[in-house]
Amino acid sequence: MTPATSEQPAPEVPATEHPATEHPATVHPARSGRAASGPPEPGCRHPLRRDAAENRRQILAAAGRLMAERGLATPLGDIAAAAGVGIGTLYRRFPAREDLVEALFADRLAAYLADLEEALSIPDGWDAFVWYLRRSTAREVADRALSELLELELPPGAVRRLKERVIPLGEALLERAKTSGRLRADLSISDVVAVKHMLGSVGSLLARVDDTAWERYLDIVLDGLVASRDRPSRPSRPAPALEQLKAGPATTRSRTGRRPGSSGG
Repeated sequence: MTPATSEQPAPEVPATEHPATEHPATVHPARSGRAASGPPEPGCRHPLRRDAAENRRQILAAAGRLMAERGLATPLGDIAAAAGVGIGTLYRRFPAREDLVEALFADRLAAYLADLEEALSIPDGWDAFVWYLRRSTAREVADRALSELLELELPPGAVRRLKERVIPLGEALLERAKTSGRLRADLSISDVVAVKHMLGSVGSLLARVDDTAWERYLDIVLDGLVASRDRPSRPSRPAPALEQLKAGPATTRSRTGRRPGSSGG
């Protein structure tokens, strides 16, 4: 889980932000002759006009890109500029930052949960545990905002309901791995969260050099998590040069993890 750097404010989902000259909750009536073709917004009975629906799509696309790189505290003005709309248009579509987060991250958290459910369907508990660690770490290294969101107390809504399922599924996965006899019996779910934090930090540090460099450190960590091993396993990635570590943290996109079969355990 990639921590916020010193250049970014602490991750949060702040309260409603209104520009002084805008009335963000106001949605102007559709002009006559303009076809309504977009999906309705939450709390709205009618579909959006075509131009309004396109603005919403552009805002969500820009927010997805920028928040993945910078985190949840990305200025809304930057998102509006990247979407090619005015800040007032952004507030008409999303009156508060929470509304934007709710619209953007419901699908991402659903995909995260789908990974957990898929891991639980893998027959071997250890292979399932390793596959989930690879898959979820790849997602979080690629998406800083998702990593931050998993650590926040969220307001009521669909995203919170999805997030509340993560820990119970993770605990079930952990118990299956212990039952397999290959995972050390004293590992707790809080240990798993801490390990993912460490891997996310490495992913951020080395992202400018190699967006899969964190996999080397997962391989090393797994040697400490396995119940027994005759000899250390060979990491899947080489050690970085010291000069590469001095480049400083960065956030970039990364591919998601692999199916079991290359678990290193």
